[in-house]
Amino acid sequence: MTVHVPKIKQTSSVRASTEVHEYILDNGLTVWLNEDHSQPKVFGAVVVKAGSKDSPNTGIAHYFEHMMFKGTDKIGTMDYAAEKVLLDAIAGKYDELARTKDAKARAVIQQAINELSVQAAEYVIPNEFDKLITKYGGSKLNAGTSYDYTVYHNLFLPQYMEQWAELNSERLLNPVFRMFQSELETVYEEKNRRDDMILNQAIERLMEIYFRPHPYAYPIIGSAENLKNPRLSEMRKFFEAYYVSSNMGLILSGDFDTERVLPVLERTFSRIPRGVVEPVSSVKIRPFRGREKTTVKIPLPLLKAVALGFRGVPANHPDQTAFDVAVGILNNSNGTGYLDKLMVNRRVMGAMVGGESFNEAGFIGIVVVPRLSHTCRSAEKMIWRELERVKKGDFTDEMFNSLKREQLRRHLTELEDIDSRSQVLVRLFSQGKTWADYQEELDRAEALTKDDVVKVANRYFGDNYLYVRKKTGRYAKTHLAKPDFAPIVPRHADASSAYSKQLDTIPVQEVQPRYVDFERDVQTLHLTPRTTLYVTPNRVNHIFTLKLSYGIGLIEEPRLKLLAGYIPLLGTKSQSFEALRMRLQTLGSTLDLDADKHSLTFKITGFDRAFDETLEVAGDFLANVSPDDRKLKTLVDDAKVAEKAFFKSNNEVAEALFEYVQYGSLSQYLTKPSFKEIKRIRGRELVDLFHRATQVACTMHYCGTLEAEKVAEQISRSLALEKIIRPSLSPVWRDFVTYEKPLVFFYHIPDVFQNIIYAYMACKPLDTLKKRHEADLFSRYFGEGMSSLMFQEIREFRSLAYYTSGAYRLPPYCLADKPSRFVAYLSTQCDKTIDALNVLNALIQEMPERPERIEALIRASINLTNNEYPAFRDISAKIADYRRDGYTEDPNRSLLDDIGRMSMDDIARFYRSHVQGRTLVYVIVGNSRKIDMRRLATFGDVIRVKKRDFYR
Repeated sequence: MTVHVPKIKQTSSVRASTEVHEYILDNGLTVWLNEDHSQPKVFGAVVVKAGSKDSPNTGIAHYFEHMMFKGTDKIGTMDYAAEKVLLDAIAGKYDELARTKDAKARAVIQQAINELSVQAAEYVIPNEFDKLITKYGGSKLNAGTSYDYTVYHNLFLPQYMEQWAELNSERLLNPVFRMFQSELETVYEEKNRRDDMILNQAIERLMEIYFRPHPYAYPIIGSAENLKNPRLSEMRKFFEAYYVSSNMGLILSGDFDTERVLPVLERTFSRIPRGVVEPVSSVKIRPFRGREKTTVKIPLPLLKAVALGFRGVPANHPDQTAFDVAVGILNNSNGTGYLDKLMVNRRVMGAMVGGESFNEAGFIGIVVVPRLSHTCRSAEKMIWRELERVKKGDFTDEMFNSLKREQLRRHLTELEDIDSRSQVLVRLFSQGKTWADYQEELDRAEALTKDDVVKVANRYFGDNYLYVRKKTGRYAKTHLAKPDFAPIVPRHADASSAYSKQLDTIPVQEVQPRYVDFERDVQTLHLTPRTTLYVTPNRVNHIFTLKLSYGIGLIEEPRLKLLAGYIPLLGTKSQSFEALRMRLQTLGSTLDLDADKHSLTFKITGFDRAFDETLEVAGDFLANVSPDDRKLKTLVDDAKVAEKAFFKSNNEVAEALFEYVQYGSLSQYLTKPSFKEIKRIRGRELVDLFHRATQVACTMHYCGTLEAEKVAEQISRSLALEKIIRPSLSPVWRDFVTYEKPLVFFYHIPDVFQNIIYAYMACKPLDTLKKRHEADLFSRYFGEGMSSLMFQEIREFRSLAYYTSGAYRLPPYCLADKPSRFVAYLSTQCDKTIDALNVLNALIQEMPERPERIEALIRASINLTNNEYPAFRDISAKIADYRRDGYTEDPNRSLLDDIGRMSMDDIARFYRSHVQGRTLVYVIVGNSRKIDMRRLATFGDVIRVKKRDFYR
């Protein structure tokens, strides 16, 4: 084994947890190891430098990623030798299908594939890979395909390192493409889901125009035509060409010992075959010639929009660092960028710059939304004026240096914890970089000069660009009709393979779950009767966060949403918005405001060396924020556009209708300010509301390097704590609507591929911890995760949905005497709606019992407790939320104690007592023309809902 340990420059801002060591196994596989003992978990990933660009427009890279969850010749099968005969026949039939054009002949072949698949399912153990990952400490198993790479990842408990390595290396040796027919149908569902998103087809069209003839021009998921004609033989060739050791990387970040782990990785991952990927010449993308024009269709009336698309930089390009600063001069987190100011001063409704650096090409786009009364041409001229300022170096040294500090803060923050750092590692490896390269990028950012930025701006923001104008309209969609296939239901759903039994022989050192400790993990100071300060040490860098969480949320005061869009646009009595934000930017600090159901949160970030000054600025803003009625027009325009856009999204409409079915007149979509009310509102009214909200009991969360007493002293000096006098009513309770008979609430949206389905059942209170814990285990069994009844019966076996979920939802523990509810969700192709409802309804009305699954469910709960242990910045908020909800210690402690003694009998008893036989109501949003409405009425009286019924 060859070992490469790059020298990483250590500063006071870089601790041991950000050290990354690189090793090359004997077969040439690259391994990156990052030890971090701050959380009791490990992030593990296999990154393959192959994505959709390596199989353009076919979808092979993406659906191969799906098939990697189906197992191998050892995992997921009762008898692979017998199964293989059928799988080989299926592969041959798919090759035949791809060569056949006649519709009737294709139908015959597909029926033959279905019959063979049903026979092959006799040997299948579905989701065994997922079950084994869960059994050995894993959670959040997932994968993703991009243009340049594919990544397979999950979290797991450290004591199962050997099992994780064994499973994830075995997975790469001989993957088997079983149950392909049903999985391909699931990919169709995924495509339908994407195509129903408002912007998806416009983005795909833009990518095609921008990148052609490069493979980036094609969608990752592939064309509908190619999805109809998959070849398993081509998928096997793709695997053999790209899934070789020299083209793959193994990334581990978390709670492990490198010296102990290395021999395990060598023994397991060195089995992956050697190989070298044949080099392919990159397709050159021609430069734009002058102002090339195009249009894209977006189904949003009223709104105008234009975009300027420039050729950007690919990953690893030396101009990237200077380019990022140039972008920051246009848009930045403090709202001081030149495009930001166009929005703040209401010269445009929106203006933003964004882009992406792929491995072989990059793009940068500036999107501008003119005011409703302005033209696209006038908005474009404004953008060009601001671009010319950057190109001429018309920005101060103060702004330039502050943006370098902002870049540093962003880099340091993304390295803080296992979750965010691991994503950086995946990205770096996929781009062909090393950890040392990343450190050098930080050094280059520090050495950057103003002249560097000006040169880059002139190089890329030139006269050759793509001009894109938005048209109102829709692109034609490719309809994939529901296949007339028999469900592929494996007989051995709860069996175990011989391979699984071999894994059981690997010894394991059992480690106790790690719980959040309310006393030891944070310091708690009660500054006033209504103010509590939590202090958590930051041992990684010198960046602080201070969150002021006021105990009033959107349920109690719906207008708080308006505050989040208005207050950050204001200055104070003594400082304009521009002066205030420039002062913050100079300090390297930010202020943000947000509202959710339970709280209004004022977030302050910055470097600890500027803590005192930043807090003085924040305190002055809180006390003296000054209304500006001119800024209100931004709220009005935003609300007008949002209202037009809302009913173009089936997901948002379904969420609103479901909220109405649950809460009736108390739905947030009926209590929110109407458009007419927003037009009448005045700035003084919102500022007064802000002052009243910030008088409510406040929980403060500081995370940084300063001592608790110093933080408390500065807070007391800078913030008017004596004005925080009102008690918090959070969490606020809303009564559920109960129904006497089954109903189906239906809202019609034409031109959608998928119908959104919710199920709702009002249930009795669960007033003891034991009952609540039974509900938790029932939810995991019924509808949470890949091994749940819903996932297997609806998606895995019948391909009736891409996403499914079902769970028993509980009020906070302090409201345990209040009713609970059962909810379920799925989205399905319109013509599959009745079939999907039949399966879901059958599961709810007569839940199957699978005792073999209970041990894995309990294991999953233990895994989540450790794998979701919060990062250091999030610990105090987790504790405060637990306390608000009525707990005096980490609730996972009693949960694991209880469910460890539970069995299938407990789940079945809970189901019979709290779910079975209760009135069930469905909510459906979609295209009624593609549903048999008479059959739909068998699930309950159909109520055709109008917009005004559930949306204000």
